[in-house]
Amino acid sequence: MAPLHPALPGTSAAAAHLAARAQVPVWLPWPLPRAWLVTGLQAAGDDHTGWLATVVAMSGPNPLATRGRPGSRVADVLVVAEQPAIGLGARLAGISDVDPGPALSAAMAAGGPHAVAEADGHAVPMWSVAGAPDRAVYVGEAASVWLWLVALPAEAGAIALEDLRLMDLRAPEHPLDLPTGAASPHLA
Repeated sequence: MAPLHPALPGTSAAAAHLAARAQVPVWLPWPLPRAWLVTGLQAAGDDHTGWLATVVAMSGPNPLATRGRPGSRVADVLVVAEQPAIGLGARLAGISDVDPGPALSAAMAAGGPHAVAEADGHAVPMWSVAGAPDRAVYVGEAASVWLWLVALPAEAGAIALEDLRLMDLRAPEHPLDLPTGAASPHLA
């Protein structure tokens, strides 16, 4: 098991620190959706292997906000990259397995992808899988590792249907000038 490290603030300095040790992509939608902020970063791994899983938390306006419903106007999205058998994405998604395996296989057998993201210029098909009832979960594979999008509340999963372009924060050309918000309550 890879140890889970405490969450970091979503600052540019913290992102540079995380990216320097990451063995997997540190995916961030770029440009960020309008009025969205980076609200935290987290990693799993150790000093010998580096980070084998990364998560970037973001908050912003819920794309399907419903008036009169408390909390529905704000959405949170967690973007996870992880090597197989780490389990961070599954934990954040509310799935009891370590990997999306059976749930993803069933979703893929039912038909084509439910969403397509772009990761470093490559189309990444993503399938909706059942997670905890309060969230929408999409899973695909990018850069030879799992890519998870976990949206809270569940209706905020509509963000996966937007033109989602992910950039790896490890890329030297990324400006790392991140708009930062209050700490995400979804990171341990």
